[in-house]
Amino acid sequence: MVQRDTASFAVRPKVRGENLLEDGDEFYFTLRKIKNGPILLQKIVNTFDDGYALIEIESSDTENISPGTYIYDLVAVRKDGTRDSFIPGQRDDAYFVIKEGVKQGQ
Repeated sequence: MVQRDTASFAVRPKVRGENLLEDGDEFYFTLRKIKNGPILLQKIVNTFDDGYALIEIESSDTENISPGTYIYDLVAVRKDGTRDSFIPGQRDDAYFVIKEGVKQGQ
């Protein structure tokens, strides 16, 4: 994504063909520079349309994050306390790239 742009993406995890997420659950998108490093951006979704978690990133969310390659994870915490990691941040394919954007007034 481009720094200071907006973005959104939807995730619908399924288990044995059934939607996993329902209202009352929480779904986390967490961005870090390195594994177990400080959280740079976190979005929490707790309402779902047909099992989809809509992750919405606002322009202000990335304005103070330097361009570069980051790791992310996707975790569901069910209302019964069950925790499922779908994309753990230590996987080689869990990269999120922020490219330099145009600064306001330019």
